Amino acid sequence: MGIGRKWKNTLVYTGIAAGSVAIALLLGGLRFFQQVHLKAYDGHFVVRGQTPTSDVVLLTIDQKALDKFEELQLFWHPYFAEAIRAAADGGAKAMGIDVTFAVPVSKWEPEHDRLLAEAVAETVPRMPVICGYIPAIMTRQQEWPIPVNMIAAALGMSAFVNLTVDSDDFVRRQELIEARVPDGNAVPVRSLSLRVAETFLGTDAEFDGTTLSLQGRRIPIGPDRAITINYAGPPGTFPRVSLWDFLEAARAGRQDQLRQWVEGKAVLLGPDTLADTDRHATPFYTAFGGPRWTTAGVEIHASTLQTILTGRFLKRVPEWGRILSLTAAVGGTVALVATLSAASAGLWVTVLFAGVLVATHLLFRFGWLLSTSELLLGCAFGVLFAVVYRFLTAHTRGEFLHRAVSLFVGRHLAVSLDETQSISLSAKHAFVTILFSDIRGFTAFSESKDPQVVVGLLNEYLDNMVKIIMSYRGNVNKFLGDGILVIFSDEDGSTPGDHPLRAVRCGIEMCQAQSDFKTGVGIHSGLVVIGNVGSAARMEFTVLGDTVNLASRIESMNKEQGTRLLMSEGTQALLDGEVDTTHLGAVAVRGHTSKLNIYTATALLGEKAEAARKTV
Repeated sequence: MGIGRKWKNTLVYTGIAAGSVAIALLLGGLRFFQQVHLKAYDGHFVVRGQTPTSDVVLLTIDQKALDKFEELQLFWHPYFAEAIRAAADGGAKAMGIDVTFAVPVSKWEPEHDRLLAEAVAETVPRMPVICGYIPAIMTRQQEWPIPVNMIAAALGMSAFVNLTVDSDDFVRRQELIEARVPDGNAVPVRSLSLRVAETFLGTDAEFDGTTLSLQGRRIPIGPDRAITINYAGPPGTFPRVSLWDFLEAARAGRQDQLRQWVEGKAVLLGPDTLADTDRHATPFYTAFGGPRWTTAGVEIHASTLQTILTGRFLKRVPEWGRILSLTAAVGGTVALVATLSAASAGLWVTVLFAGVLVATHLLFRFGWLLSTSELLLGCAFGVLFAVVYRFLTAHTRGEFLHRAVSLFVGRHLAVSLDETQSISLSAKHAFVTILFSDIRGFTAFSESKDPQVVVGLLNEYLDNMVKIIMSYRGNVNKFLGDGILVIFSDEDGSTPGDHPLRAVRCGIEMCQAQSDFKTGVGIHSGLVVIGNVGSAARMEFTVLGDTVNLASRIESMNKEQGTRLLMSEGTQALLDGEVDTTHLGAVAVRGHTSKLNIYTATALLGEKAEAARKTV
């Protein structure tokens, strides 16, 4: 391959790689591909599986509690108050309540609101209790004041429980803190998980409007002040205790049991039943439908809390790293397709794709998020475009080689190579018509002229002759100095048996063509050996046999006969009267015992010669 072509291909493949990278990045803005990227991200959790948990335990309002407690859940305030005190007695360090209290119940149960508020206030020194709320409901607090919400707000122990839901209704991220309000003295409201983490660690997080840190460790939040939740596992991962069992142990005075459950832990109290509406799809969601495969809101808060407490954050690779990784992956893929054979490229591209899967998953395990699907999408486009370009260039190169073979060694060999897809020494017998042409007086002419002029005129002459030959579907087998060996056969796509007629008409036109030279033509039809001859290192497509030799000798008789074209009796007999010919007599031919009748085309005879000869 020439240097120019190498540079051209390098530039094209570079453009393919750059274009594939750009397409992968642009497609990321479309909803469909956004969903694809999210699902690929979910796959990392499924492959990694469940991880150990610590410091967090769930106190659940499960089906057992619903069956055992006879009251409506709206009036469970005494049970919640009892659970708060029991958790404090059991040594829990902090507690979060994922249950919202939207309306006071004193109208029906005069003591319930007070009992719950007192329990929250009473346990502050031993175990702060973070009370969850929904911001939309809190707007009606002036109309419906609720003691527990008022106490929690006054003590700085209220937090929002709203979950952050992606466009496909999956929960993968969680907003931790509200944007700072215009009043610089106001404290931004925390989420339940962040506020529980703060009370568990005994220190408040610092937020300057853009960055968030806790105990000197930065929490990687996005512009929406949300973190990516590093889920510990699918539903049921965190240890849990039924609210009924917890209260039964407290009532029975089983303090050891309570301490075993909650001592030194952060306790999250919330609903976890299949009938509850606060269940959501997470990265561990499976192809199965139904609430059984979704995760309760309280356990989502638990995974968020676990992420904060352990510091095992999931951070997106910086934009420069994302672009660099995508460029490297796509560039490598395109290079493989461009330089290797199809089979090898397919194998190594598969290996590269597998490498992308492994590398991005390892990064995930180390806390870095690099989109697997975006990388594979870019690589896929790189493969597609590179294969198309390689196919088109290979097709063009194949046509070029076919033309080259046809030009330098003959069209028959080119066709043979296409049909057999092999190069071999082979031959066959065939009945053909051989045409030899020669330039009269060329040797003397060339000796008196400048070589450059001679070559230029000769090339012009041969170009004109070849065009005539090809118009009659003749196969130029070789150039013999100033002469041409042409084969006419039934394999040239014409009417079977018409090759003698085509050869004679071609010879007549060659002789009549305007040129600086005079052309002599000899034609003979007969059986030849035709095929590839030579050696495995060098071969050519040619014709062998007496028919070829006789055609050459007939051409050389033109000088003796004073003619431009001569043909054998064998060829003349096959014209079926389609060409007017003149018999010139029988002549002796070297190598033949009997004389040979020769003919010429009457149209090529001069007036004097024509009057003196008999027309056949």
